[in-house]
Amino acid sequence: MKRTLPLLLFVCLSILVQQVSAWNTLTDNFDINCQQTAKRLDCNYRPLNQTSRVDIEVKANDIILEASNITSYPSKGETTAILFLVDTSDPNRQNVVEKNKSQIKELLTDLKPHQKAGLASFDKTIRILSPIGTTTFLLSKSLDSLQASGKTTELYRNLIEAIEKLKSTDASRKLIILLSDGQAEDKAYFHSDVIKAARKNSVVINSIGYPRTITLSVALQTIRRLSEETGGDYIETDMNYNLSSDKLNPLINNIDNGGSFSVDLNVLTNNTSTPDKITLTLKTIKAQESIDIPIRIKVVKIPAAKQTLTSANVSNAPTQENLNNKQPIQIVTKQADNQTINLWLWYGLPAAFIIIIIFILITLFLLWNRRPVSVIDTNTDYRPYAYLIADDDKETRYPITRSIWRIGRSKDNELTLDDTSLSRRHAEIQRNINGTFNIIDMNSMNGVYINNEKVGKAELHEGDAIEIGDVFLRFTQHASDYSLEEPTVMQKTKL
Repeated sequence: MKRTLPLLLFVCLSILVQQVSAWNTLTDNFDINCQQTAKRLDCNYRPLNQTSRVDIEVKANDIILEASNITSYPSKGETTAILFLVDTSDPNRQNVVEKNKSQIKELLTDLKPHQKAGLASFDKTIRILSPIGTTTFLLSKSLDSLQASGKTTELYRNLIEAIEKLKSTDASRKLIILLSDGQAEDKAYFHSDVIKAARKNSVVINSIGYPRTITLSVALQTIRRLSEETGGDYIETDMNYNLSSDKLNPLINNIDNGGSFSVDLNVLTNNTSTPDKITLTLKTIKAQESIDIPIRIKVVKIPAAKQTLTSANVSNAPTQENLNNKQPIQIVTKQADNQTINLWLWYGLPAAFIIIIIFILITLFLLWNRRPVSVIDTNTDYRPYAYLIADDDKETRYPITRSIWRIGRSKDNELTLDDTSLSRRHAEIQRNINGTFNIIDMNSMNGVYINNEKVGKAELHEGDAIEIGDVFLRFTQHASDYSLEEPTVMQKTKL
């Protein structure tokens, strides 16, 4: 009901105003977006592979249409907005950030007059260090202030915010250049959310991947897909974070190709068979792509005039003499009223308002009859499986409450420890069906040690000393009041 109501209301209101239909698609060879008004289709296209010439053919059914106003990008007055987005989430990546600075400065030297750049960094939140359009000199000064901060990496959420900031920028084309290791610790935002926002706002994501280790380089697939699914390019550095100029420079130029054109739709309004799509064919030396673009053509049909015979024109009615002489017959008719009644206006809107009223009444009824949910306190029955005791003055106890219990620096772990010697996901404790426990090293940077012996996977026993990074813990299955329990004593009894 909640989803149906806004849809019905939108359909009713769209009858009263002239809508502009927007459409976009991304193929293996082209990124195309079009907008249709009542009488014209305006399209913007960009080849994904560098090419010098693109031939355009437009058809509707068997009718060949002419593409006019063909211009190459960038034409006069068109600009490209570029936002450099740098991942500064881990203090151990400061050496990577230093590489980011030098590589961005190299790209800034190749900026063209129509390209306007800005700079932002992100970890848990995004920070705009230089807005779009900042001079190269001030942008370089902002780059010098970049520092790795060591907070959680919310990659997807910050990319969506960067897209929203580009959305309000007055530019013909919009580009994000992402510099990251691909680590994403989001829980409420996902890959598909970024793609949807980018395609909706015509934002392209180019990315540079920085592999920290061979194991962690798997995360680079995240940003590779972001680039591929938004029509951008992905490049990857070597293990020393170096990148040659011939790979780096195309990142700010791959968006500056293609162009725009228009198609006049007036020729289709007089057709007997109204087409519902236009077939657009784009040809280059290496590729050819045919794409169907849905359109809406409103054909105005003038109703046929009805013949009326009145006393005033009886004399002009056909007679046998007229027929015999085969003279032209003049018939006087009353002009039909060409104004048609908009049925949607008379019936659609009242129906929509009735549905709204019914929806409000149902909502009020459900709220009125809603019963409070009883809360059951289960704390009295709660008992952890085991504990980890920290080697500190307070001997802090961390209860193991799940069958899979993760330890690391990231906040999505069951035990989060703010220590830079730990990896984001350092280790994992698993409770087996028979009640035993195993600890597993999750490919951490500094490893896992049990009783001073490095392990990849090991069974935990009562009192085992666990070392992860610079953190020392002790494993126990006894509660804190275990030492207060008195042992059972066997006494002699008389028979």
